[in-house]
Amino acid sequence: MRRVNLLAALLSACFVSYVTAAPPLAVARFSASQARGHQAAWAEHLRQPVEQTNSLGMKLVLIPPGEFLMGGSPETLAATAAWADTKRQAPSGAERRRIEVDEQPQHRVRITQPFRIGATEVTIGQFRRFVEATRYVTETERFGGGNSGIANETNPDKLKAVWHSPGYKVTDDTPVTQITWNDMITFCNWLSEQEQRPVCYRRDEQQAFQRLATGNGYRLPTEAEWEYCCRAGTTTQYWFGDDRKALAEHAWFEDNADHLGAQPVGRKSANPFGLHDMAGNVWERCQDWHDATWYGRSPSDDPQGPASGGTKVVRGGAWHYFDLHCRSAYRNHYKLISRTGNTGFRVVRGL
Repeated sequence: MRRVNLLAALLSACFVSYVTAAPPLAVARFSASQARGHQAAWAEHLRQPVEQTNSLGMKLVLIPPGEFLMGGSPETLAATAAWADTKRQAPSGAERRRIEVDEQPQHRVRITQPFRIGATEVTIGQFRRFVEATRYVTETERFGGGNSGIANETNPDKLKAVWHSPGYKVTDDTPVTQITWNDMITFCNWLSEQEQRPVCYRRDEQQAFQRLATGNGYRLPTEAEWEYCCRAGTTTQYWFGDDRKALAEHAWFEDNADHLGAQPVGRKSANPFGLHDMAGNVWERCQDWHDATWYGRSPSDDPQGPASGGTKVVRGGAWHYFDLHCRSAYRNHYKLISRTGNTGFRVVRGL
């Protein structure tokens, strides 16, 4: 009997060791096939599919832990700055200064935990489900309309610009825009509660949303998570390479959508992680406060951004912005109350 028990114990120990041995980190640079391989390995380890569909019909993609170089490389800095000088801008030289300061120094970042992220940006149809279920009135509507960055907008023309009518033709599959950062956070908390997941945000005494360390529901991506997902193992200017002339095949931006507005999600090719519209279509809000000099002191593991600030990071470029802005390393930022027809978001969810 003792021999049988010992054998059972040994087999049990071997089984536990097998199921708990995590796959290695996905260390960039890696190819598209290797990206899919990392996802498949972690899906098997976690006993989950690579892609899941949630209660709103959103496709959520499994992202493996990994390591990459965040920001612009020293080798491409001069060329990128010269590229920026060719763009119309006010004040003169603003784009060059942003690239030279905001994207430097390039630094190694490690994402230590797997997570899920929306395969596309949140759509008008998905946001409509939230509004209909809660009778929520967006801050944009309360503040006097869209295309504004003030809390008491008085321009009557701006009253017309709201989440379901942003100022251009839309369908339920168009990314939702003309909403504030707080509107997005409120949506995330509602979706967490709908799926009985711990919410990721609570309001503090000043009624400002603060992220909860214990939250495992829906939230905005950190800036580091966003760039890691966008690059998907690549080290080039765009996730598909360095050829600006090829951007129209992969993204909606000034050259092919300037007079059309945001386009229905998922019509352009997916990156190696299976994510659409990471370049172009609409800017995507991130969790982090913006600081142009943050990269110089950012921690390497799971950086969360500065503790405070005046604006929040947005990433990815948009339908009437330049090819320059669609680059994986490009950083932009808006106030919490800013709402425009070119800014939306995609969600992250814990496992």
